[in-house]
Amino acid sequence: MKSLKLIAVLILLPLCLGLFGIWVLQRSSQTEMELARTNADLIDLRPQLESLAAQPDSRSITVNIDDEQVSVALALSRLTEAEEVLSTLQPLSAVMTVLAKAVVVLGLLASLAGVLGLIWLRWAGSRANQSREQLLRTFTEVSRTLPYLLVGHIVAIGAAVAAILGFEALGIWHAGKMSTGEFKLMGIALAVMLGCLYSIWQMGKQLRVMLRMFESTPMPVLGQVVTPEQAPVLWAYVRDLADQLGALAPEHIVMGMTEGFYVTSSDVDLLPSGTALKGRTLHIPMMYLGLLDAAETSAVIGHELAHFAGDDTEYSMRFVPIYDGIGRSLGLIAGTMLESDLLQRSILRPAFMLGMYFMESFDHAVNHWSRVRELAADAAGATLAGNIAAASALVRISAIDPLLQERVGAHVGHATHPAEHDLTRDLPTSVLHELAALTLTLPDEEMETRLPHPSDTHPSNGERLASLQVTVEEAVSRGTRPIVAAQACAALNQYFADPQALRTRVTEDFLGHYVTQDAAAVEELRTHASQATEEVRLHEGARLRGWITLVFFAMLMLLGLGLLMWPLLFPEAVGSKKGLILVTGGVLAFLMACLLPFSLRMLMRADKTALLLTPDQFVFANLKQPLPIQHVADFGLRVGQGVHLNLLLEDDAPMPELISRSFFAPDVKLDKKKRWVQLQLMQFCRDDKKLKEKELAELIGTYLNAGTARHLLQQRFEQVD
Repeated sequence: MKSLKLIAVLILLPLCLGLFGIWVLQRSSQTEMELARTNADLIDLRPQLESLAAQPDSRSITVNIDDEQVSVALALSRLTEAEEVLSTLQPLSAVMTVLAKAVVVLGLLASLAGVLGLIWLRWAGSRANQSREQLLRTFTEVSRTLPYLLVGHIVAIGAAVAAILGFEALGIWHAGKMSTGEFKLMGIALAVMLGCLYSIWQMGKQLRVMLRMFESTPMPVLGQVVTPEQAPVLWAYVRDLADQLGALAPEHIVMGMTEGFYVTSSDVDLLPSGTALKGRTLHIPMMYLGLLDAAETSAVIGHELAHFAGDDTEYSMRFVPIYDGIGRSLGLIAGTMLESDLLQRSILRPAFMLGMYFMESFDHAVNHWSRVRELAADAAGATLAGNIAAASALVRISAIDPLLQERVGAHVGHATHPAEHDLTRDLPTSVLHELAALTLTLPDEEMETRLPHPSDTHPSNGERLASLQVTVEEAVSRGTRPIVAAQACAALNQYFADPQALRTRVTEDFLGHYVTQDAAAVEELRTHASQATEEVRLHEGARLRGWITLVFFAMLMLLGLGLLMWPLLFPEAVGSKKGLILVTGGVLAFLMACLLPFSLRMLMRADKTALLLTPDQFVFANLKQPLPIQHVADFGLRVGQGVHLNLLLEDDAPMPELISRSFFAPDVKLDKKKRWVQLQLMQFCRDDKKLKEKELAELIGTYLNAGTARHLLQQRFEQVD
């Protein structure tokens, strides 16, 4: 389906513009030929008229022009006027021909660019499967060139549309007196054309986004950089492991809290300090330095350093940062699209679609080579500490990680509710003691899980154990050994010059980051909650439409009754048409009798409340209980036979109960299968003023956001005024 959409946007749309341009060019060529023939006729006619005008009796001579006998002088005057008009039409025709040719060229070039782009991506994706070197080369080539191709494609389509509008605007000009309406129509078309060109020019910001869509963006990492002075033992240990592997040592070591071990050559945006790191960075989850033994730590860090050894070095330092950064760039473009207007979204959508297709074209090759390099890195790590240590490290991390995430998450929750809990100033020590009280287990399905990693696709744990030639039982037995808090804390502290100060600083940064995020989220919730504090009554308000239809249907019904009475009152005037008149009158009277109640319905419920919006609930006339806003997952509007407001309920929300209502009162319908609550009205009014579709959507969206925000704040035990 994605391929079909891309073909439609990148190939078929510009191809249609090009074909339209060919038709426009034919029209322009035909007009140009007609003007050329007219010009030739005028050139031939002038000498003849001037010769007649030079004769002594020229005043008595008449000539036939368009079946009208006129004097020679008048004929010359009309000839001069025609030449003046022609002097205007011919340049306009030449410009129109240029515009028509531009539409053809731009449309066909854009279509050709779309064809070549998709073929190129398909070819590059298949070529990348041949080797990691081919993957790196083709991915780099495409990422550098494709954005310019896409920008050219978008500009070409925009210019082609503008050229079509310009052609049609100039085509309104004709010989003879132009009417005011024609001038206005031509002005409107030219204004739309200029608006289109201006919009393309205004898209400079979005075009820059597209040109940079395949550039790497910094990788956000929450952690603390440790220098060789702060962690002399750790730096010496890591450098020694790198020397043993013949690998490049990291330029930075970052102490994290919950993310796994990994190396990256991407630019790093270190949080919360905002420090920018460039070059090779090794990320170490701090608590695992105490949770793993020395051999397991060597195997895991050795695995990561192996990505900077041998043939894997170039792949790790060049390809992985680009590939990882492009994924983040596409996320930024998606965010930009959500904040852009309709025109900008329309222009950015092909870029986003092509970017996703670009990444998908290389997915198979990336996954394949990622699996190969991860298994090779496992083998390299095992050479430092042994296969059993490498295998038990995999199992131990898999067993501890969910418990670690849960305990750290609990402390984050405590930090965001400081009045209710005592805050820790040493998160690693607190969590290590809490984990020591828990029993490590590893369900069988964990052998199919992948370890957390921000950029690579890891093989399953079971596959990695098989590659290390270690049985699951042996790895699980060693990897799920109990945690001894004192030993873990001592093992962690040995790497740092001042471990207490570092643990305190890492704790403050980590918890402070989430406290700041939580405060911003709360402030945003409060802002949303304050935007809908009053009750709003929505009603149909179709009183005028009700009166018009009521009078119209009543008149037709009277006509039908009159037709029924006519044969009875005037039988001699009806003659043989009595049956036809009776049938016509009966059908008309019956239909109007069926339609009249709907007109009365519009009149009687025009002012009745169809939907009452409150800060926390939606109140419908025929629902037994008000509908809490937190039970609404989404909403939609559909225009057709009135306006349909559809509210989608959350999966765990109870279905509302209907109560019987009068036909002449507004009511909702329930679709229990799709979990929709639907209200259909001819129109929605607020204070007797009709709401446009956009206004209604904004109003419903505001109350939904406000109600949801209030509910979330109340869950945080806050009182919202």
